[in-house]
Amino acid sequence: MDPTTLITAVMVAIGLLGADAMMYSGSVIVQVAPPPKIESVAVDKATLSAEFEDKLNEIARTRSVVQPIEIRASDEQGIGMALAEAAGVQSVATALQGSIGFNPDRLRFALYTEGDQLRALISGSSHATKSFRTVMIPNKGEALLPFVQRCALWGASQLAPYATTLYLLEKHSADQDFTDVIALSEHVKSLLPPTPRSFDRSLFDNILGLVALFKNDKQAARDAFERAMQSDPTNPVPFLNAAFTDLQFDDNQRAADRMEQLIRLAPPKNKVLLSTAYATRGAALMALKDYNRADQMLAKAIQFNPESGGALHLWSEAKELEGDKVAAKRLSEKAMEQTATFENYAEVAALYFHLSWGANEPVTRSQFVNPGVVTFH
Repeated sequence: MDPTTLITAVMVAIGLLGADAMMYSGSVIVQVAPPPKIESVAVDKATLSAEFEDKLNEIARTRSVVQPIEIRASDEQGIGMALAEAAGVQSVATALQGSIGFNPDRLRFALYTEGDQLRALISGSSHATKSFRTVMIPNKGEALLPFVQRCALWGASQLAPYATTLYLLEKHSADQDFTDVIALSEHVKSLLPPTPRSFDRSLFDNILGLVALFKNDKQAARDAFERAMQSDPTNPVPFLNAAFTDLQFDDNQRAADRMEQLIRLAPPKNKVLLSTAYATRGAALMALKDYNRADQMLAKAIQFNPESGGALHLWSEAKELEGDKVAAKRLSEKAMEQTATFENYAEVAALYFHLSWGANEPVTRSQFVNPGVVTFH
């Protein structure tokens, strides 16, 4: 091969590897080893891989303001790497990708036996926690597939602790067993440097505030949201949740002023968050008996997010207070239509709880939550 052709081929290869790096940046490469050939493991590799990766994807699909992780199997590779593997220079290609900054997170799952005991080795590396490794064994009476899912959950907690915490928060919102949520949040916070500003600390303090609301501990929630705002003043979510807590304390003017400042000075670019800001201000104005301006705020909330069942229901309550029963009934019915499609973010209090505008109202669960998958048995 003449030098010109060789140089051209090398440049093309580098270009393809660079394209791979851009396409798969921010992803997690998952590898599941074939199961051992023992009687207690009656499952093939495809089923094992699907079960493990489905749990990871379920966690990654949790609705969040923060961009979720992208999961892909290890056999999904870009054109550049596929050509390098075919040519027998995969190690060189890997080194080249590393030199241009492509170093994806990795997760590996392998079942094996030690004596008569089934075990699972979960290992990998991430930008956040570097290398990690653990060995897990099934709990007494635990079937194989639930064990695989539990292993996937642990792996996700190492790769994406925030997404995993949000997933656990939503999962346990019914039984309110937030032991794992609190443990994981506090563990991650303990690893963060004690800087005055921290995007990550803000995220986890906000979650702890939500847990406090579930426990009807308004003061603990207010304190947690205050810490979250101080850690990251650019994060609108704890400001929304702090205003929600203001309403629980019947500190209605403070809630209204907080949301007015947020909308005027730093309006969230996300339409769901902006809609929540207007709805929260509307609830505060309802509590202050300023029904005309409350009506305007709730109209704005629906303008930015027409599918918001919570805002529609709140608007129906405002119309009821104004004596417009026809409009109240229409908005209430429209709100109920959104129960099948309503979506909000897992870190926002308005997803889980009703915006309080009455005096001395306890923290009550919202009837509008992110819908699950409908199944028929």
